[in-house]
Amino acid sequence: MNARRANWAFLITIIAYILLALFGAYFFPVITNNIVISNLAVEIVIFIPVLVFMLVSRENLVGFWNFRKMKPGTVLMTGLFTFLTMPVMTLFNLLSQFWTKNEISLMMEEYQMADMPFWQLWISLGVVAPVFEEVICRGAFYRSYRRSASAWKAMLLSAVVFACLHMNFNQAAYAVVVGVFAVLLVEATGSLWASIIYHSVINSSSCLLMYFAMKVDPQGSSTQAVTWDILIMGVGIYLIWAAATLPFAFAVLAWMGKHEGREGVLTGIWRERKWIPQPDAGKDGEMKKDKLITVPLVLALILCLLVMTGIFSQAVMKLTLWLS
Repeated sequence: MNARRANWAFLITIIAYILLALFGAYFFPVITNNIVISNLAVEIVIFIPVLVFMLVSRENLVGFWNFRKMKPGTVLMTGLFTFLTMPVMTLFNLLSQFWTKNEISLMMEEYQMADMPFWQLWISLGVVAPVFEEVICRGAFYRSYRRSASAWKAMLLSAVVFACLHMNFNQAAYAVVVGVFAVLLVEATGSLWASIIYHSVINSSSCLLMYFAMKVDPQGSSTQAVTWDILIMGVGIYLIWAAATLPFAFAVLAWMGKHEGREGVLTGIWRERKWIPQPDAGKDGEMKKDKLITVPLVLALILCLLVMTGIFSQAVMKLTLWLS
């Protein structure tokens, strides 16, 4: 699968996601009442178009997704890398809250998570979501873009795609950061397992924090009472914290690359920002340079912005009122 097909898959994925949001509650009301079922439905809907395009491209799925075995030391260091990069994610999370709401706190209130068993919440957000989303974004989209462009451009675009799939500005802000770090992990280790573990640790930590926050404050009032003063103070603290931990994070990343026999791969991403033909072209010979920005990609991004800004929902409400 190349960039052109990946962009078509992305457009169809966004359309399918919107259709699920519009009609899922009407035809399957249980989806809106249970976060586990809702999350599973979303993951399946965004996965199917990607899988179809990969099958049409006659890809060897396991080989294309690159489920390479990692050394035990690399697995442990992936966990350390995750915690060293969390301050940067939190920083972008806080920055986004200057103009948008905290979507996690809204989700906690909407689904009444305090009444759910923790294991259900963890399986859904800490296991299912990371596996599906990494297979889609770092497995399918990044590898497809990598065949058609430099690793640098493929990394940035796959991170944007990953951010847009969250369909809100708050999560999108730090999802871009997660997307970049996840690609660096995949390149350093040569395995998609690294980004899955990375994503899983992030989601599991968030899951644990918000679950206990709801136990302490079932109404979620403490999570929503965030003033500008608190945000400014938080940004200052996490800016310093991120500046302190990032150098160590990159040192860990470099160690993993060396440990897995991929020394120099990470520096190559920055140094070799021009497209180099990849040796793993699909059976249909997709080893050629293609445009990353195509019409389907632009349409998909426009749809995402319409949803994220609320313009789409307002238009649907007006249309519903007019038809009634």
